[in-house]
Amino acid sequence: MKKLLYSLMFVVLLSTFPALGKTPNQVKSAFLYQIAKFIEFNKHSTQQPISFCFYDIEQGPGALLNTNNGLKINNQQIKIILIKKSQSISELSWVCDITYIDERLENDILPLWTDTISLDTLTVGESINFLEAGGIASLVQEGNKIRLYINKQQMMRQNFKVQSRLLAVSKFYPN
Repeated sequence: MKKLLYSLMFVVLLSTFPALGKTPNQVKSAFLYQIAKFIEFNKHSTQQPISFCFYDIEQGPGALLNTNNGLKINNQQIKIILIKKSQSISELSWVCDITYIDERLENDILPLWTDTISLDTLTVGESINFLEAGGIASLVQEGNKIRLYINKQQMMRQNFKVQSRLLAVSKFYPN
């Protein structure tokens, strides 16, 4: 129980990045890592790493997670995968547990994904528009805070289970 409380406090503290001297990308990276702790993916054995897929691992949240070797989530290694726009959707669905699509790419990529993405993949974006277009979660910057929004309708269709502890610290869109 203490571990849960500390994890939730960590997420809440990191959401106010200027006070702690954290950049938005550092906060988003920490959010992605923490979010994965509260999702139970169906296809995982403890030997398989949890895969985070990014379109850019040179900058942004992908770069930060990529430089932290040895991170584990619930005793499972994490794997950072660089994906290309040219990769097929079905291929990515088998490889990615969590796919992060930054705001610059949302309009190009999301229309291709929403109807064809695996129900086992969590898609995370950066805007409310991402949720309106069928994304599941979004890390939205509001002033000096990063807030986690969840599209509850899309989440209910997925094969993975989102723990109530994560839902308790999330906002929902649409309400």
